[in-house]
Amino acid sequence: MARGIVQSKPFIKQKSQQSDFNRSKIAGFSRKVNGKKVGFFSLLSQKYWAIIGIIVLLSFLTIYLLKGTIYNPSYQIKTINYTQETRKKYENTELFVLASKFLRGKYYSTLKVGGESELLKWVKTEYPFVKNVKITYTNPQEIAVDFSYIEPDFIIKLGDKRFGVWQDGVTDELQNSRTLGQTGFIVDTPSYLTGTTSLAGFFYDVSYDRYTNYLPQIQETFPEMKRFVYLAGSSNFIIFEGNKMIFLHRDNVAFQLEKYLWLKKNFQNFAGVTEIDLGSLTQEKVIIRE
Repeated sequence: MARGIVQSKPFIKQKSQQSDFNRSKIAGFSRKVNGKKVGFFSLLSQKYWAIIGIIVLLSFLTIYLLKGTIYNPSYQIKTINYTQETRKKYENTELFVLASKFLRGKYYSTLKVGGESELLKWVKTEYPFVKNVKITYTNPQEIAVDFSYIEPDFIIKLGDKRFGVWQDGVTDELQNSRTLGQTGFIVDTPSYLTGTTSLAGFFYDVSYDRYTNYLPQIQETFPEMKRFVYLAGSSNFIIFEGNKMIFLHRDNVAFQLEKYLWLKKNFQNFAGVTEIDLGSLTQEKVIIRE
């Protein structure tokens, strides 16, 4: 048998059809849609705009639903009533007009959440002594409003007029027929001030702080005081207690009250004294008249 060299063929790996298909799919990032090739990024762009369209549609739908519920014209406030309790305490048409300006045209739903606090903030800009507000819904387009108030530190009486005085010098005219005008210590004035329509210049000689600092001590010293009169335009006061008329100066009030208590305890005929000057003329001595 003849022997010879057998030359082998070079090894060539066969390509599979599956591998070729996958590679072409990955390399091209494409697929056929309706017989046409569509790229990956093109598909992504189409999905993006579809999502945006859905969001816009939902937004319009939400606004439409809110407009039909929160901003329903059937629940728009048109009638505003102020309760009898509010009017008994303090009746001021200007306050009611101010509040109504804020409330009218609002919607039931928007007032229900935070409406009371917003109204309180609104009216306090001109009426700082308003303490609280309560809104009651009586009908879809009608509400009742009730205010509560901070009592004045004291009341100044000018003839037939009364003015409440609050912290920081806030003042407002009060009606004697209303609860707020009957509350607090009354600082009276002489009859010659009848007809005065404001407190302009009232605190020039005696400041607001002097009143708030010394009125409690004066009330404690004179528990049966009938009347406390400020002689407007001066620095003096007159206290009426029992059969006595007692003159007091704005300065060194505590010292003058101490002199009065000593006199009351030690003066033998104190009951017969009708007039006492504790310091309006001089702080050096007490002047009495029987």
